[in-house]
Amino acid sequence: MGLLSGPNVIGHARRGRVAFLVLLSLVAVMVLGPAPVAVATLSDVPPLPVFGAFAGAPPQVSAQSWILYDDTFGEVLGEHSADLARPMASTTKIMTALVALENGDLDQPITVTQDAVDVGEAEVGLVAGETLTLRQLLTSMLVRSGNDTAVAVAQGIGGTVASFVRMMNDKAQEMGLENTHFANPHGLDEEGHYTSARDLLTMARVAMENPVFSTAVRTQTVRLPDAPDGTIRVVRTTNSLLGSYPGAIGVKTGYTGLAGHVLVAAAERDGRRLYAVVMGSTDAFTDATALLDYGFAEFGVIPVIMSGVTYAQRRVAADTDSLEAGSTVETFTSLQEPVTLDAGFDQSGPVITARVGGEAVGASELVGSDAHALPTLKDALGWIGTYWSWLWDR
Repeated sequence: MGLLSGPNVIGHARRGRVAFLVLLSLVAVMVLGPAPVAVATLSDVPPLPVFGAFAGAPPQVSAQSWILYDDTFGEVLGEHSADLARPMASTTKIMTALVALENGDLDQPITVTQDAVDVGEAEVGLVAGETLTLRQLLTSMLVRSGNDTAVAVAQGIGGTVASFVRMMNDKAQEMGLENTHFANPHGLDEEGHYTSARDLLTMARVAMENPVFSTAVRTQTVRLPDAPDGTIRVVRTTNSLLGSYPGAIGVKTGYTGLAGHVLVAAAERDGRRLYAVVMGSTDAFTDATALLDYGFAEFGVIPVIMSGVTYAQRRVAADTDSLEAGSTVETFTSLQEPVTLDAGFDQSGPVITARVGGEAVGASELVGSDAHALPTLKDALGWIGTYWSWLWDR
C-alpha cells in the first residue's frame, strides 16, 4: 500500500462485526506429455453477499490539514492536505528540542535572560538571572510549552536566538522537510514560520527516538526549582490526551490565532503505535481522538492464508486430492480490504497467492498427497475454487 492523498484511505473500513470476503480464482492447467505445466486463464468466483454497515471514509474533522500514520507498519492510514504549509504554533518546540538535544549537554547550566522572560504568551515563570540546566528547561518546555524556556534554550545552545534558528533550519533541510521553515524557537506567529502535517510527523517520529524527549512529552506534571523569591513552580502538561486517551504517549500541542489549534498526538495499543497530526483545527483533541480511534479500529493484521486450510483440489481421474496451505500468511491492511486468492504454479509446484488491492502480499505452497506430480493428458490438473470467509470480532 502506498501513500494516500486527499481523504482517500486504504480499502473500505467497516464498523462492528464485519465479514471478510475472499475471492478464490480457478486455474485450469493442461499439459501435453512431458511438457512443462502451462497455466491457463483465470476466472473469478462471484463475490458472496456483503453484510453490515461500512464506515467508508475516515471521520470528519475540523482540521484544515491532517495525517494519520501507523508507525509500527510504516503506513499512512489517511491524510488531507498533508503537504500544505501552515503556521505550526508551539509544535515548533519539537524541533527546538531536537536541535538542543543534538548540540547541548543536558547538565549544561543556562542563565535566563530578560529577553526570555519578556517573550510573552505561555510561560513557566522563569526569572531573569536564575540558572537552570538544559534538562530542566527542555522538560518544562515540552510539558508546559513555555515560550520563555524555548528562548532560554535557544540562547543557551546557539548563543543567540537568530543563530539557533539557523540551526533549526539546517536541521530541517538535513531531514528533507520540504514544506518547513523556522523564524523562531517558540512558535508565536511570525512571517516565514511554517510547516506541514507530513513534516510535523517526520519531526515527531525522529524526536520520539530520543528517550529524554519521549519521557518529557508523556510527563503530566513536573516541578521546577523554586523561583529566586521562593515561589514553588509546578507545571502541568498542555496535552489533555495524557491520562484520558487509552495508550496516549505524547507528543506536542500548539495554538495561536493564525495557526488555530495544532496537535501531534501519539498512542500505543496492542503492539501498534499511531501518530495523528492535525493543523488548523477548532478542536484538536477531538480531531486527534477521532483519527486515532479510526486507525486502531479499522486497520490491523489479518491472516490472508491459513496453514492447514484446503484451498484447492487436484483432480486425477476419478480421485480428488485436497491441497492445503503449508504456511500461514498475515498482512497489515484495512479490515475491509478485499483479499483475492489465486491458485497456480511456481518453480517449486502449486502455490496459493494472496493479493490485497491487486498487490501480492504473500504466498504459500499447497501441499497434498501428490501435489507436485506432473499430470498427463489423460489426468489433466484442474483446480476447484472454494470460498473462504471469516468474522472479525470487535
